[in-house]
Amino acid sequence: MKKIIFLAILSAFLFAKDELLFYCGITMVKPMSVIAKIIEKKDNVKIKIIQGGSGDLYDSLSSSKKGDLYLPGSDSYIKKHIKEGFLGYRKYIGYNQIALFVQLNNPKHIKSLQDLTRDDLSIALGNPETCSMGKATQKVLKKYGGEDFLNSVEDNIVLYAADSRDFNQMLKNKKIDTGLNWRATAFFPENRGKISVIKIDEKYAPKKNNVNFYKT
Repeated sequence: MKKIIFLAILSAFLFAKDELLFYCGITMVKPMSVIAKIIEKKDNVKIKIIQGGSGDLYDSLSSSKKGDLYLPGSDSYIKKHIKEGFLGYRKYIGYNQIALFVQLNNPKHIKSLQDLTRDDLSIALGNPETCSMGKATQKVLKKYGGEDFLNSVEDNIVLYAADSRDFNQMLKNKKIDTGLNWRATAFFPENRGKISVIKIDEKYAPKKNNVNFYKT
């Protein structure tokens, strides 16, 4: 039903063009690729999807001044940039949530966020300058234990991930033991059965709205 509603919204607001350009955060690429194929067939329109970290995508959109749909991983990017005048109609289309990711079957026996301060763990976090999961991760860690806890976790960081896909690749290649990422990405076909996920209490990791904006 949500897909049908979303397709109807797209049809109403976008299909005065023969070609459309979508800027899509990594966590939204899988469903948007399916939806794009349906739209292309239904409305005889060509759709190009540019994927990447939400921050980098907005930089591309604002510098090129071209694009029809922006789908960041978090609405914080909308709040930050709305006054710049590149974004128009807004519609929430779903949510995601930060979770604790570990290697398959959790060989290091990680149980909670508190374990991120263990000195025997190699940790990666998302770069807060380039991706939504990096910004969201910092908020989760601060909410859990404050600035001092965040600093303790950062002492264990061996790598910063450019985006959620980059993080998952590090984990699957065993370059890291753990870190935080968008939960939905663990269930993408290329990650399912290769990563284990530990849910974080919603009082620390609330569900985050995915929002789409049509560029005016």
